[in-house]
Amino acid sequence: MGTGWLYDEHPATFRAHPFLFILLLVSIVGLLAICVWWVRNKGERLALSDREVLLERGLLAKQRTEIALSSIRSVRITQTLGQRIFDVGNVELFSAGDMAEIAVKSMPRPGRIRDIAASRNVDLLPQR
Repeated sequence: MGTGWLYDEHPATFRAHPFLFILLLVSIVGLLAICVWWVRNKGERLALSDREVLLERGLLAKQRTEIALSSIRSVRITQTLGQRIFDVGNVELFSAGDMAEIAVKSMPRPGRIRDIAASRNVDLLPQR
């Protein structure tokens, strides 16, 4: 009798269950993508006080933009249908010129941001 095996294999893992493999692969990649997305969103902050607007970006290295609330001349809110359903939107704050000094995507309750800016600035109040 020879010592060489004619067949020597382990049970097939991926080839035996290809759909399970694809599902697990997508879920692992999806889980990693959700973690990266969450960390990126935690690295961005928009805060409004009764006197100023603060935008902070970054986790380790910070970028801060501060604007006096009284200098805000225009607030632009854009929302898709899905964003309107979930009450989120893209917010742009203008103090002078055509370029937004502060632009942030997917902010919750964007109408509240406009209301706060309007309460401190007569120019933003609705015309009647």
